[in-house]
Amino acid sequence: MPSIVCVVVHPSRIFREGLTSILAKSPFAPTCTAASTDEVPSTISDAGEQLLVLIGVSEGRDLPETLNAAKATFPDAYVVVFGDASKRENVITALEMGATSFVDENVATSTLLKELELVALGEPVISVFILKQLLAHDCTLASDDSVATPTLDEPEPPDMGGQVEQQLSGREVAILNGLLLGASNKVIAYQLKITEATVKVHVKAILRKIRVRNRTQAAIWALNHRALPKRLSAGNGGSPVTHARPTKSSN
Repeated sequence: MPSIVCVVVHPSRIFREGLTSILAKSPFAPTCTAASTDEVPSTISDAGEQLLVLIGVSEGRDLPETLNAAKATFPDAYVVVFGDASKRENVITALEMGATSFVDENVATSTLLKELELVALGEPVISVFILKQLLAHDCTLASDDSVATPTLDEPEPPDMGGQVEQQLSGREVAILNGLLLGASNKVIAYQLKITEATVKVHVKAILRKIRVRNRTQAAIWALNHRALPKRLSAGNGGSPVTHARPTKSSN
């Protein structure tokens, strides 16, 4: 993992001190905390290989304005927004405005650290909890508690009624579905039986075709354009997507 410079931005001193205490003994121990992005020294990004900006959603505060300021001041930073994931507008706004990821404010410390590790490695994910919150707004979910995840088989590109969408290949649609599920490149490669390098090439092509900047925005795009197959179950003999790491084959 590259050397991380972590900054916490929130108008609440209690929030800043609390998060600083939680991260104190981790690789993400905050170098600086501030009530607003304007108070963060512009030279702080020179202190490490990667800058991580943690922004808390505050009632009555303009989230788009805060994110725009952060992206303008630190264009190469990974920006993670903390907030109430049950408020769908917070999640959508954060991701559409260029946030790298959104983390629910009620996650356990161990989960928080794992999510920040993935962000620092350039593979941010959206938790299943947040994904369900987003899906619940647009879809009628099955009445049972368990929801099967879709296969990463290569379907025909869905007819989404737009020129950009129709340019996606079957494999790109399969990978896009994996991004929507929060799967890492490693898991997607394992499920599709291709290399991680190939997945990375396809992800870059997907981002370019649908005109978004990162994986999380691609997942939101897929959700809004119904790229996910209508039938949420594994089919055609394929294996469902899982979040477990691929196992090594024995010799």
